[in-house]
Amino acid sequence: MTTFLLVMTGVLTLAVTGLLLMVLALAREVGRVQVRLGPLGARMMDSGPKVEETGPAFSGLTDHLGRTVSVGGHRGKSQLLMFTGPNCSTCKSLLPGIRALARAERDLEVVMVSDGTPEEHAAFLAAGRISDELSYVDARDVGVAYQVGTTPYGVVLDEHGVIRAKGLCNHLQQVESLLNALETGTPSVQHLHRDARVELAG
Repeated sequence: MTTFLLVMTGVLTLAVTGLLLMVLALAREVGRVQVRLGPLGARMMDSGPKVEETGPAFSGLTDHLGRTVSVGGHRGKSQLLMFTGPNCSTCKSLLPGIRALARAERDLEVVMVSDGTPEEHAAFLAAGRISDELSYVDARDVGVAYQVGTTPYGVVLDEHGVIRAKGLCNHLQQVESLLNALETGTPSVQHLHRDARVELAG
């Protein structure tokens, strides 16, 4: 009996060790797939104005250089609203890419919308070396109107002030996915799947 129990214990130990090795191998493969794919599109939140609705419009805002800025409404070009916070570390890491994007995209107006104290804004602007390539506004009301609960969060408006894409943007690729949505007319992966289902059903 003792020999039988010892054999069974050995078999179970080998089985558990094998399962552990399989789990580790699977975790490694999942990690490789994530690295290959890179960040997915911006994760859309359900709160706030919906995609394809006209976004709240604001006028008479003043940016960090004293320029008058408006949000939404009819304009000559599309607009990217990047909701940020002066103490948001992810927002700070995105700044070089956002600045480069604002310089490269001539048909896009980039507005960073923030909320904080003057001292926090000054430190954020100095660290990010933000100049005239984009507008940085302290406008808590805009964030409330768009119901932004976390940062960094992007919203893309077309030239008529209609929301074409929005979502949480922890990587520059996710910001770019919002602009791709503007160009393709598909605001998110969820919308792409929905349209595919509709097409198959038809």
